[in-house]
Amino acid sequence: MTKGIDVSTWQGKIDWKQVKGAGIHYAILRSSFGSPDPSQVDNQFKNNYKGAKAAGIPVGAYHYGYAVSEAEARQEARFFLDTIKGKQFEYPVYYDVEDNGTMGTLSRQALTNVIKAFCSEVEKAGYYVGVYASLSWLDNKFYPDQLPYDVWVAQYFTECQYSGQYGMWQYTSSGSVPGIQGGVDMNKCYQDYPKAIKEKGLNGFHKPTPTPAPKPAKTVDVYYQVRTKADGWLPEVKNLEDYAGFTGAVTDVAVRVSAGSVKYRVHIKGGNWLPYVTGCSVNDAVNGYAGNGLEIDAVEVYYYTPDNIRPYKKAKYRVAPVGGSYYPWQYDNETGNGQDGYAGAFGKPIGKLQIVIE
Repeated sequence: MTKGIDVSTWQGKIDWKQVKGAGIHYAILRSSFGSPDPSQVDNQFKNNYKGAKAAGIPVGAYHYGYAVSEAEARQEARFFLDTIKGKQFEYPVYYDVEDNGTMGTLSRQALTNVIKAFCSEVEKAGYYVGVYASLSWLDNKFYPDQLPYDVWVAQYFTECQYSGQYGMWQYTSSGSVPGIQGGVDMNKCYQDYPKAIKEKGLNGFHKPTPTPAPKPAKTVDVYYQVRTKADGWLPEVKNLEDYAGFTGAVTDVAVRVSAGSVKYRVHIKGGNWLPYVTGCSVNDAVNGYAGNGLEIDAVEVYYYTPDNIRPYKKAKYRVAPVGGSYYPWQYDNETGNGQDGYAGAFGKPIGKLQIVIE
């Protein structure tokens, strides 16, 4: 966990050297707000970017949204991209979703579509995108489970009570930091964003040229384990040597591979899809496993083939309901030819899971 701030013109001129000396690890800078207009570029953005970089503080950026349609959202995205063009950001670039007078008037699905339109436009331009919203908005104003983007939660409390996956938490708006006059938003970050962003060549960084392996691996092993209410976390299974499961319904799933990477998510019986997970650790409830302790009725697994392995491979997986037989095999999130994009059947809790990469 690292400590950071987010700032805008409201903090005035900042002494970034003092901020660095106070132990601040990163800063998220407001770049702009609303639709294209020179007056809607934050008038401290350039100064804050230059000052933070000079002090050795990694930065991210955010755009404060007013869009009430998908077309307006894409227009805001292009404005945002113009504002941040030519700069490098070690932290995500966020869409700030909180304006009651505009976004707050939309239906839950309409606002979800607006957010998706903005974020997909920015993501296509090569950026690691996230969504900033309050706990209340995340729970009531839109559908985070429909958005494959990192979440930055605002909740001014002693702990973050958001039940979904999140990478950053804004816990107060009245923090005190040397070098900044008045109160400032304070945040805690739970992801190593600089590493992920630089490795993927996003946010203005160039993807490192991988060192070719002398003997490229031709096989990929997948390791996975599940947790049930009755038995807790069960032993890890490799490929198809066994199945993951024992008695009762599966509530949580953890997956890792020997080469490349996976993203995966689960669907809660009677509920929704939870956000994607890319890590594998039964001790990391944020990004180490998919699940929230409730019964799961569907699983989606997607495999990313590394550059040193060809041809491309896919995650092949299947599940069986409690007390039932296996459903057909599913490949990645493909649809068509009898595939649904996931393994499982809504309403029927999963009792067994098998995965192989091929």
